[in-house]
Amino acid sequence: MKVTMDYVVGNTAIQIVNTGKKVKIVDVEKQKKKRKFIKQWIIASAASLVLILICFQIVRMENQEVLLNKQVYKLASQIDVLEKENLALKKQEADVTISYDDLFARAKSLGMKFPTNCQVQTYTVEKSTAVRLYGEKNHKLGK
Repeated sequence: MKVTMDYVVGNTAIQIVNTGKKVKIVDVEKQKKKRKFIKQWIIASAASLVLILICFQIVRMENQEVLLNKQVYKLASQIDVLEKENLALKKQEADVTISYDDLFARAKSLGMKFPTNCQVQTYTVEKSTAVRLYGEKNHKLGK
């Protein structure tokens, strides 16, 4: 059976613990100080652990920021290159695109000749998916 009794000897509080086989005298003030020190040490350790984790998180986020900034720079340069290529392609398209009227006028000014009757051939096809016309170059209609 364990019996605990508190005593005050002078200005020191002591606690006598009798476990049956052994009597133990505990200085209450020292034990309170020790418990207080242990609590403070645990709180300080937890706070330092939290601060270390926060520091690692900050370093990781800064590293991620640097990597993302590099990607942004690469993408911005790619956008610039693609915009230049797009402008060049639009300019090429504008140079290549010509209206039928302009093409016809240019062809006439260069001496385009219209076909004569013997150069035009007509044919009719019934429900065929592929039509091939074999003939001579100088073939005349109706002969």
